[in-house]
Amino acid sequence: MADYFPLKEKTRLEYSYESTEFKGLARVFLDFLKVRKNKQGENADVKMTFILRDTCVSEYKISKTKRWVVTADGLVIGGRKEFPRPPKEGIEWIESPDICRIVSMNEKVKVKAGKFSKCMKIVSRLSGGDSGKSVRYYAPNIGYILENYTAEDKDCWVELVNIGKIPEDEKKK
Repeated sequence: MADYFPLKEKTRLEYSYESTEFKGLARVFLDFLKVRKNKQGENADVKMTFILRDTCVSEYKISKTKRWVVTADGLVIGGRKEFPRPPKEGIEWIESPDICRIVSMNEKVKVKAGKFSKCMKIVSRLSGGDSGKSVRYYAPNIGYILENYTAEDKDCWVELVNIGKIPEDEKKK
C-alpha cells in the first residue's frame, strides 16, 4: 500500500504559500530532521521555515501511528489529524468543529513539483460546512502536495514546488 505521508529523514519539501492574511507569495520549507521508529509507529522532528519579508522558523513533531497521521503544527491551520490509517475512500472523521472525509484515492494532480497520480483527496467542511472548506491532496510516497483552504477569516493556497535534501550547510543549524 502507498504511503501518503512518508517521514523521510534529511528530506526537504518546498511549498509556495499564498494567503489573504498577507501580501505576496511566501516560500515555506519543511525539513525532516530526525525520524524515529517505535512500537506505536514513527515520529519525525520537523523544522518549518517561513520566508516572506522576514524569516520565521519553528519546530514541531509529526507522528504516524497504526491509526493516524498527526501533525503538531503546519502551514495553514497549525496541527491537525491529517488522516486515519490505513486511508480509504469514504472514511469520515470529526475534528471538532470540522468534518473531514477522504473523497478519492485516485486523483491526478499537477503542481510545480510535478504530476502525480493516485493521489488522495480530503475535503474538510469547516464548522460542518458553515465556515468554508479545505480541499487537500496527498501523493503516494511524497505526502502533502496541495491545499485550497477557503474560510470566513482567510483564503489560502499551498502548493508543493520542490522535493529535495536538506542542504549540508543547513543541517548543522
